[in-house]
Amino acid sequence: MFNRTSKMTALLVAAAAVTSIVPATAAERLGTKEGTITNAIAFDGAYVYDGYRTDDDDAGLYFNNGKDKMVDEDEDYSYDELAKYGSKYALIKDDEDFLVDLSNGKILDDESVQDKETNTRTKLNTSLKKTDRYGKTDSSDITLERLNKGSFADVWYKYTATTGAGAEYNEGKLYGFTNESAKYVDATHTANMYVYSSVKGATVKVEEFNDEVDYTVSGAKHKVEVQLENLTAIAQDSDYIYAVAEVAVINDGVKDENNQYFVQKISKSQGDKKDGAYLPKSVASYQLGAGSFSADSDSDDLNTVYDLLVGANKADVVTNGVQVKNGNLVITTIEDDKKVVVYTVKLKKTKLDAINNVDNVDTYIAISDSDEDQDIITNGKTRELAVSIDAEGNTWALDKGAIYKFDGSKFKEMYTCDRSLTALDVYNDSNLIAWEEDGDVYTTVNEGKAVTDEEAGKEDDKTEEVVKSGWDKNADGTWSYYNNGAKATGWVQAGAWYYLNANGIMQTGWVNDNGTWYYCNASGAMQTGWLLDGSTWYYLQANGAMKTGWLLDNGTWYYLNANGSMAANTTVDGYKLGANGAWIR
Repeated sequence: MFNRTSKMTALLVAAAAVTSIVPATAAERLGTKEGTITNAIAFDGAYVYDGYRTDDDDAGLYFNNGKDKMVDEDEDYSYDELAKYGSKYALIKDDEDFLVDLSNGKILDDESVQDKETNTRTKLNTSLKKTDRYGKTDSSDITLERLNKGSFADVWYKYTATTGAGAEYNEGKLYGFTNESAKYVDATHTANMYVYSSVKGATVKVEEFNDEVDYTVSGAKHKVEVQLENLTAIAQDSDYIYAVAEVAVINDGVKDENNQYFVQKISKSQGDKKDGAYLPKSVASYQLGAGSFSADSDSDDLNTVYDLLVGANKADVVTNGVQVKNGNLVITTIEDDKKVVVYTVKLKKTKLDAINNVDNVDTYIAISDSDEDQDIITNGKTRELAVSIDAEGNTWALDKGAIYKFDGSKFKEMYTCDRSLTALDVYNDSNLIAWEEDGDVYTTVNEGKAVTDEEAGKEDDKTEEVVKSGWDKNADGTWSYYNNGAKATGWVQAGAWYYLNANGIMQTGWVNDNGTWYYCNASGAMQTGWLLDGSTWYYLQANGAMKTGWLLDNGTWYYLNANGSMAANTTVDGYKLGANGAWIR
């Protein structure tokens, strides 16, 4: 039996198997059920919550698949906290942390979370000791920090190695990322940062940390170096880890007074090796804050992102409030203790005006593109429980009897419910749970609809044919799109453009359509503008088609080879192209 030391409570997992499709025209009403809940997690076809249905129920761990089943009858656990873990587990936090498999309600009592981390650390140490870069490192010198704590996501760790070869740089620390199988990438070598030089009046590309880059201005030689001082992971998707890198910039041997910050998009795939250790297949870096570009008209939008990720407003960001959607960062905050605000942040190459009247400088930035807000129920206190980030990275909000979802451009009312409900957790459109804190009512999609139907006098055995419409996830994890029940193929516009093959499966990566190349990102959305694939730049036109030949972009000429790759450090048709691909006039 699960028991709290402060009071007797219960952990209840209630499963629901019926998939629902949200009407496009009106929010559905979810009726209210009796039950006392203090914390809850929604899952695909299941709900886990801390509480009990009726006063006649024993406090304990229940799994409900139409009928309650106590799953801890033969064990005696204590717990203090409930959280999400990995792709399908509820984490029971205590002296040792245990997992409940939400696909079947069983406790994984053969291996604790601490055991998993120890095994990962041991396997990682075995791999690192084979390299010159980490040769002296012992597993006791490696610390692991799990990414995306409290959310459903693949288990990856940031690791820090504090001895061995790492003692030679980064103040004795080497950072990297690893999954549970110890497939790792070292993150302390590749910088790929564009640092502004006021002497040059342009950015200088620094490819590696702790490596001086020489350049010449008016015959005088100069040098710049970037040193990594800290690395903080903020988000991940299927292919990349996104982290904030704090760096010291050293110009001509003198360290700048203030450190700079960059968002780094770090590939999970292993690429080349450095001293025997695997580096990421690709790293792209985007400057945070206006800095030397404070003269630009977009400086406020640059500083907005800096304040959210590093500065004064960092505390406003909710737990796991940085997500990745369609190649953008989506940041969710609670502001003024009464509203949720969602910022869409673009990571892009652009031109900005720098200080001292230097215009049109090529650089890479993280910039706020838009923000939308929605009121949330407050009850006179900070209401993070009224906000939920679902398993697909979407933001949901609860406000006075209405449940809203941010659809990428605005908040849309999805469900209505009793106004007494004050807390919310969402897995996806069809699986959520809302409850009244310090109360005795709750609702879920399935149970709430059943109550609503009963109140409307509908017969339980009367069913209507459900016609699929919109996106639908297949059993193998791929996605399809339906129009009036028919699976779509080819190009589909659903907010963005998506490409579905002849079998109706959404495509990602490069797509060849009738001889023309397009690129769809990890979420399937067609890309436009500049694209960094690995270490190669491509340009996708407004219609998504890959560009070849000469390109005029914001007043600067570039040349794209026949395979679409940007030419650099070469001469084409008698015109010299620089390291950044721009024609040197």
